[in-house]
Amino acid sequence: MKLSAVMQQVFVRYPVGWAILTVGMLLVALVSHLGYLPLDTSSDEPRRALVALEMILSGDYITPTLNGELYFNKPPLYNWILVVFYRLFESYSSFTVRFPVIVSLALLGLTVFGFVRHYANVAAVKSGWFAFVVALMVLTNGRVLIYDSLWSSIDIPFALLTYLSMMLVYHFDRQQRYWPLFLSTYVLTALGFLTKGLPSVVFQGLTLISWFAYTRQFNRLLQAAHWAGIGLFLVIVGSYYMAYFTRNQIPLGSVASVLFDESAKRTVVTFGIGQTLLHLITFPFEMIYHFVPYLLLLVLLFRRGIVAIIRANSFIAFNAVVFLANCWVYWSSPQVYARYLIGLLPLVFTVLAYMYYEYSQPTDKPRLWVERIWITLSIIVTIGSWVALLHPKTRIVDGIGWKTTVVFCLLALSTWALWQDTGNRLMRMLLVMIVVRIGINWIALPGRLASRQFYKNESERIARESMGYPLYGFRQTISQPVGATDVNSFHIEAVRGEILRLTDQVHPGAYYIADSASLAGEHYQIIDTMRLFDRHSAKLVLFK
Repeated sequence: MKLSAVMQQVFVRYPVGWAILTVGMLLVALVSHLGYLPLDTSSDEPRRALVALEMILSGDYITPTLNGELYFNKPPLYNWILVVFYRLFESYSSFTVRFPVIVSLALLGLTVFGFVRHYANVAAVKSGWFAFVVALMVLTNGRVLIYDSLWSSIDIPFALLTYLSMMLVYHFDRQQRYWPLFLSTYVLTALGFLTKGLPSVVFQGLTLISWFAYTRQFNRLLQAAHWAGIGLFLVIVGSYYMAYFTRNQIPLGSVASVLFDESAKRTVVTFGIGQTLLHLITFPFEMIYHFVPYLLLLVLLFRRGIVAIIRANSFIAFNAVVFLANCWVYWSSPQVYARYLIGLLPLVFTVLAYMYYEYSQPTDKPRLWVERIWITLSIIVTIGSWVALLHPKTRIVDGIGWKTTVVFCLLALSTWALWQDTGNRLMRMLLVMIVVRIGINWIALPGRLASRQFYKNESERIARESMGYPLYGFRQTISQPVGATDVNSFHIEAVRGEILRLTDQVHPGAYYIADSASLAGEHYQIIDTMRLFDRHSAKLVLFK
């Protein structure tokens, strides 16, 4: 008997074992190197970590700050979550900062699995397997697995809140229980607002309007239950801002304008018609690139009778309608990061997996070409793994020889399984992606260590050297360019246990972090020198 036939029999006979193996490898891939690297200098991770840290240092959990200055850009919920984990682990380590994202990813996967398994009603495969594949597609696409799961991202918890709210609309609508529908989803919308601001309100509105319009139940939006839900949203959000404005005597417009600008700055309002029209064309291709390899299955939607196929299954129709209604928020906005769409991924992946298993055959040309692309890319990555032995950033990694050999063997095995299993290559592709992430953990991440460790060491050295003295950031040294030095501030504050505040005043006996531009015309004594991100020279000084 051929080895492929034996493997297929093992898969059929022990499906739970295969599932446990896949999930186990995914957990190892996600968690094993979670705290390996210091904070990411190229993302918002240091900012999220810093705001939460300053809440603890100041004892003020209502007012988000950066270097002691009021921070309006994002509401505080994610900061509170980080505070909980800081307290739980009694640590400000990068592992602690990132662990909430892994918890959120696990909960997102379980939520997708639960709703899809309960409602998908598929015939080609068991509903449990179908739900398993959809959930793993969400967790193992290129953007999530290779990038966003590596750092502390506000968008993962927000995606969980967004998707859960959308699914509860369908869940309670099926049961015709509209009081729980509106109350539960508006609670989640309020939590989403306290996480990321206005996008949660937009998603809630578009979801309700599109689904009730599709099902010709638009009058549901006029019922008392809906107004009660809106009222509950206002009570939750309003309670926080009442506490905020009671503590901080600033105009409401100052906060509201920042929250509005955070959303409007990415739209046609800022970028104009020309860039918006170009974005309308390029957006689908950008998303296919970011969420490779699964969005390639979009070609399965280009067939006759697709509308009738989708409408025949109520749950699939809900996913399609709600995705189309909400994706336009980002499709029409020129400045969009792929991570913003993570909350919508389960919707489109549910539809694509449904078309793959229910309405395509291994011999169908669209499916065949997608699978050939998967196989080709897998072969390229497998062979290309040997480049690690030659690349200057990876060839110096400890144990690079055996690590590359193991990754190559795992990739070769998973690619072979992808080639052999013509009936279920989508599931096999999940394993290929997980192995790719393991390879990144072992080979690529160590190459990023030196740069991040450099800024951590520089900051902690200055923090220790200034112990026992007040320490300030002088003028624009720390705050410009915006966000660049958050990683330095975090490491300094974590060691000193106090906020690194900004000032343009000279205080006797205080130390200052200052660059040459801010020191022009001043008389000072240089205590030490340092590098701020990104290789920006600064000095630790004492003014005369």
